[in-house]
Amino acid sequence: GDHGDLHLSIRRQRQMCIRDRLGVWHNRRVDHGQQDIVSSVVRTTVAPPATAVNGVSRWFGDKTRWITDGRASHDENVRLKARIAQLEEENARLKEADIKYSQLKDDLGFIKNSAVSKIPASIIGRSPDAKFDTLMLGRGSRDGVKPHNVVVTRQGVVGQITEVTPTTATVVLLTEQNGGIGARVQRPESRTFGICKGDSAGKLWMYHLPNDANIKVGDLVISSGMGEVYPAGLVIGTVAEVRSDDENVNKKARIVPKVNLSRVEEVYILP
Repeated sequence: GDHGDLHLSIRRQRQMCIRDRLGVWHNRRVDHGQQDIVSSVVRTTVAPPATAVNGVSRWFGDKTRWITDGRASHDENVRLKARIAQLEEENARLKEADIKYSQLKDDLGFIKNSAVSKIPASIIGRSPDAKFDTLMLGRGSRDGVKPHNVVVTRQGVVGQITEVTPTTATVVLLTEQNGGIGARVQRPESRTFGICKGDSAGKLWMYHLPNDANIKVGDLVISSGMGEVYPAGLVIGTVAEVRSDDENVNKKARIVPKVNLSRVEEVYILP
């Protein structure tokens, strides 16, 4: 046992001696500005793998950065799309408000320039039957509305009230085939009289015109005041076509209403 311990002690002393000599040798080489061969060998052996590891790490980072960057871009795109949708909705509301403002401004002038008071009303319903053209208004008897009241816009005649409830009123349009409104050509050289009413296709015609009637395309047609419903001077529409009637006895003229009856939204009731 003592012999083994002695050998171990000698081996340890040799190792320490070699390490000390290497240390002294390394320091001398460094002090004289010379390269340490052992350190050089170690760096040459270890550095390439370390460099390679760092390169792989950078490459992997570059190749996988799209995962985090892509997620961030996706989230940003979602946010931007939501914001664009919000702005488009706000823009649509502003446009609608601007349209309503323009309409109300024009209507205000229309009301001020009229000696007859008018009841404003919104359209809350429309008949789906083209042969019986009616509108439902959000005004009724409690607002002073009565049957046979005339309904207009600033452009011209819409029709007349036929039925009334406390809160609603039904309007028969001037294009309805069972209605009728006394009319005349406004042009001074003509002043031709007739009756305007609709046909089964919803078109408006001016009937009972004599064959020698002075009427032509482009003439403005207004209410004549004959009858007990429509006052004189309300705009009905313009002449688009003149032809002989079915019996070839008289003429008839197709009239394009001044009011776009399929798009009207706000009307006024003449009490």
